[in-house]
Amino acid sequence: MALAQPIAESPRRFSPFRSVLIISDSQIRIAELEPMLQRKGYNTVASTFSGSQLQGIPRHAPDVILISFAQSQSKLASIVSVLRKRYENKNVPIIGVFADEHADHTQLVDSALFEPAHGEQIAHRVSAMIRLNIMQTEIAFRMDTLREDFGIEYRLNPNAFDDRLRVLFIGKATPEFMVIINALEQKNVEVVAAFTSFTAFDFLHETIFDAVMMNALNGMEPGLTIAQTMRKNSALYHTPGLLLTRREMFESTIAYEHGISDIIYSDADEKDIQDRILELARFHRLHRQVKAEFENLGQAECLDESGTYSAVFFSNHLNRLVQHYSVQDLPVSLLTVQVKFVGQEPHDNSVRCNVLSQVGSMVKNLVRVYDVTARLSDNIYVIGFPGQPSSSLEPVVDRLNSMAGTLQFGPDSSGRKTYQVEFKLDLTELGHGVTGESWLAQQLGR
Repeated sequence: MALAQPIAESPRRFSPFRSVLIISDSQIRIAELEPMLQRKGYNTVASTFSGSQLQGIPRHAPDVILISFAQSQSKLASIVSVLRKRYENKNVPIIGVFADEHADHTQLVDSALFEPAHGEQIAHRVSAMIRLNIMQTEIAFRMDTLREDFGIEYRLNPNAFDDRLRVLFIGKATPEFMVIINALEQKNVEVVAAFTSFTAFDFLHETIFDAVMMNALNGMEPGLTIAQTMRKNSALYHTPGLLLTRREMFESTIAYEHGISDIIYSDADEKDIQDRILELARFHRLHRQVKAEFENLGQAECLDESGTYSAVFFSNHLNRLVQHYSVQDLPVSLLTVQVKFVGQEPHDNSVRCNVLSQVGSMVKNLVRVYDVTARLSDNIYVIGFPGQPSSSLEPVVDRLNSMAGTLQFGPDSSGRKTYQVEFKLDLTELGHGVTGESWLAQQLGR
């Protein structure tokens, strides 16, 4: 009998929610994880591993697989192999939750968490892995478009991990803190020490770190304040923050609600501490590197002066997106942004072009790096949202509507007069049978 036993299911149709397959040998663990992820807005499917079989593996690929075993770690390699084969055309990321003694198995999965793993911590990693997978998929498609339609051979940076990992330590140099610092330095990690919060933020604004470690042995408030501040800063939002504390003095739920990524206990094994810090630092370095690749994707042949893609690039690229996501029963949503001047338009055409380009750059920076922003014509931009139904894009529409007529663009050649614009927005979904050329022709023919 096969290791994985499938379940019957109906096709998903443009659900706004991402799906998570939970695999565990513990019903208690499943009962903990399912409602927690559902509260975060995920669709969940649970599969129980009996020791010899996986029950309830869905035919349709989930967005991410979460494996948490209490007793079956020795079976992990064969289970991961079965899952990779089953969803081989979907590139589904796998997250493993490991007990300390099973840390050597982390290379079998795409991302690892270590027990005790809090629900908020798991949900955050699920979200991050889905985002990273979408980014990597979109980069591959853009490279295909550049190569096949523009003859541009773009190569990813092979040196992302050549530089040493860099970790900022914040707080008093207690013996426990120094043990961790010395252990990381032995792993060739560059450690920077800041003894006060003020010094720490100077470092954070001047230098890029792969992780931030805070000493909470004498109280958690300073560390929680730093974590909260980091989560309010777009440049630091994804930088992992860890707390060093004692087991008996800490409520972990409070920490994760304040934006802490992981908690390090002072009495933990040195290797366990290293693994937890390095896993987060490497994951953040990868995420940062993938994000940086988007800044380099595109040449003069396919970019507009606003920094958005050209209509020709968008048309060709849209075909790839629709073809890929329609097979998964997911749409590509498109938000068309027609720009109109409020009041008097610039008389000088160069000023008008400059204002419209400023608007396009703003629109591009409002959305995520893996959303595709292009200029269809003089005053019309479009944003493509890969794999996202239009029902999930209300916040983007609301944000653009709230900005209309309030921002100032320019100035004109005198350096004094600025201009305001408003937007006419049109949101639609593309699925089976629609080509980029037909949609673009319809838009430009209006």
